[in-house]
Amino acid sequence: MEFDGTDNDLHVFLQDSAELGDFLQEIAEQGADRWTRSVRWLTGYNATHIEAYVEPADDEPVQEGIVLAWGYYARFREHGTRWNRPEHVMRDFIRDVEG
Repeated sequence: MEFDGTDNDLHVFLQDSAELGDFLQEIAEQGADRWTRSVRWLTGYNATHIEAYVEPADDEPVQEGIVLAWGYYARFREHGTRWNRPEHVMRDFIRDVEG
């Protein structure tokens, strides 16, 4: 018996379903929570400037979960400077999500 995937719409579900959007939003919020807990900043300024959302990708019909952290030196938390080593908070989170 051979499989005929003519009427299979699993790819549509995996690209553009509300359930997938909700799941991606949950994952993005977990990344935002990890940033808030893990960022080392005395004032907490970077920890309060974070947003998690889901939007369609530009070049493909898929959804992306996005975690946006901004504020004073938020970028350098990931990349480091010549004085401070990088913290890799989001890089570590992505590594954990991907497995």
